[in-house]
Amino acid sequence: MPGPPGGVYDHAVEKAPRSRWWVDGFLVAMYAVLVAVNLPRQRPFTDYQVFPVGLMNEGTGRLAFPPGAGEYVRTYHADNWERLVPTLLTILLLPMLRRRPLAVAVCLGLSELSLSAVDAAGDARYALFIMADAVVLNIALHWPRRTSLTAAAVVLAGALSGVAGFPWGATSLLPTHAVVISLLTTVAWLVGNSIRERRAGAARQRADAAAQAVADERLRIARELHDMIAHSIGIIAIQAGMGNRVIATQPGEARKALQAIEETSRDTLSQLRRTLTALRQRDVAGAPTEPTPGLADLGKLVASTKHAGVLAIVETSGLSRPLPGEVDLAAYRIVQESVTNVVRHSGARTCRVAVDYGEGAVTITVSDDGHGVLGSGGTGFGLVGMRERVSLVHGEFSAGPRPGGGFLVRAKLPVPGGFGTTFGGALASKNSDTDGDGGSNTDSESDSKSDSGGGAADEPVPGADAAPTALDPNPAVTQ
Repeated sequence: MPGPPGGVYDHAVEKAPRSRWWVDGFLVAMYAVLVAVNLPRQRPFTDYQVFPVGLMNEGTGRLAFPPGAGEYVRTYHADNWERLVPTLLTILLLPMLRRRPLAVAVCLGLSELSLSAVDAAGDARYALFIMADAVVLNIALHWPRRTSLTAAAVVLAGALSGVAGFPWGATSLLPTHAVVISLLTTVAWLVGNSIRERRAGAARQRADAAAQAVADERLRIARELHDMIAHSIGIIAIQAGMGNRVIATQPGEARKALQAIEETSRDTLSQLRRTLTALRQRDVAGAPTEPTPGLADLGKLVASTKHAGVLAIVETSGLSRPLPGEVDLAAYRIVQESVTNVVRHSGARTCRVAVDYGEGAVTITVSDDGHGVLGSGGTGFGLVGMRERVSLVHGEFSAGPRPGGGFLVRAKLPVPGGFGTTFGGALASKNSDTDGDGGSNTDSESDSKSDSGGGAADEPVPGADAAPTALDPNPAVTQ
């Protein structure tokens, strides 16, 4: 941990950059001294070569040089490995690449100029140039474009200056050498820069993906909290208002309202605790989690809605089967939000919740005969949240006013892989095929009963082999 101001720790931190300067200066000085010591060995000299037995000219078949004659030849003091000494000395500069890349590039450029000044051999110059290009590639790989371009320009200037130092007409390949040197330096910079940009792009994509994951998680939490709290607070507000109005004249009804408030608030508190516990323990392996709500919990939802003065009639068609967790939760939240909108905005006394189990999807329909939610002053987050939930499971969603009045919410949630079971027909299709059956109820009779508060129409639940029996479609609603 950092010590107090002026302590040993701060003194060491302040001396660290200065010590690096000393180390880098020492490396540069050592490199320059060793290159300077090796330069005399790179110089050419003229030697007189004698041919004791002469030299035969293969083209003419005659002696080009008589025995004992000789000629002056150009040679170098350094042998093959000594010509590579300036290139090998570059190892001293490699520790500086991550700290001072331009200093390394300047040292290499000056070394190239020094070799051209002493007229060193071509293989010595090209070996150092190849090493300089490798340094340029490394700089372009780890440093910004401006720094890498400057380093490439310094290295290229040193190499081209060495080519320009040749006497004019000494060789016809001077333009070729210049082009090859320029191309090699350009290719080295382009390769390093392209790899760096690709890595930076991948890092940006990972950062964007992480930010998007955080945003999606925040949106999911917001949806959960909205669906959880909006319903409960709406019920509590209605019950509190009703209890406040009748507390003086009807204490019994006020007591029922307070009991409903207590039950709703306790249930909401339990759900909040469960959600927060799941969020805190998500990274803990084997953390115990309670089951999330699903369509099996519609009875409790209907009961709380009835306490708020709205009778929710649940009608199930098809063979009820377990749903995947995310589909089951989405279906429950859609029903919860839709019923909450009915309680808070529609002014209706009844609403219908239809759950249709199809071949490969479950369809949720919630309808009422109130005045709708448009223009009611709501924020609209509920409909947006429902639409997002449906889109997450790749389903279909629609919501809007009904032609005859009221509001209709419909969501079709596909089940991955399907149920794998052929379901029986719905009640509506069976009633349309049945003519004058005294044991069945028509849609108009069911509507009249629900509007009068007398209950919902009985509905057959299809079995595997037995004939359908009349059951209460909404066992959570007590008459």
